[in-house]
Amino acid sequence: YCRVSTDDEDQIKSYDSMVRYYTDMIKNNKDWVYAGVYADKAMTGTKDNREQFQKLIQDCKDGKIDMVLAKSLPRFARNTLDTLNVRMLKEKGIAVFFEEENINTLTMDGELLLVILSSVAQQEVENISANVKKGLKMKMQRGELVGFQGCIGYDYDLVTKTLSINEEGAETV
Repeated sequence: YCRVSTDDEDQIKSYDSMVRYYTDMIKNNKDWVYAGVYADKAMTGTKDNREQFQKLIQDCKDGKIDMVLAKSLPRFARNTLDTLNVRMLKEKGIAVFFEEENINTLTMDGELLLVILSSVAQQEVENISANVKKGLKMKMQRGELVGFQGCIGYDYDLVTKTLSINEEGAETV
């Protein structure tokens, strides 16, 4: 399973590299049968709308897959609910292997590490969210515009972070 959370150019390159890497890895292992790469582009790991992730889980439940490869735990599971999916897969005898952490969920060590790291991953997501909200609040307190994409009748100066009336646009308004 591959996922990148934004459509930033660097992330898209990373996405393409991950898909190619895991496709080659699976196809080049004579002991494995290629079931496809499930990949979500520009999807945050904390949302339930990851279509390919949901398809992967369903295909596992349907007995089409017996092992899942993922680059890392945060690429796969960013919250407790996703970790429960990993446990459900384990109960069905389906391994999830997180390459960066070298965790195979079918081993005892894998289960313990999974619990610890998934807790850390969820806390990280919550911290990032809190920091983003705090940053936006601080910008607003300084009088900076947040999410301003421009509007008719005004010009925004990026240097001084001020609005000025655009006479031509103001006539339209």
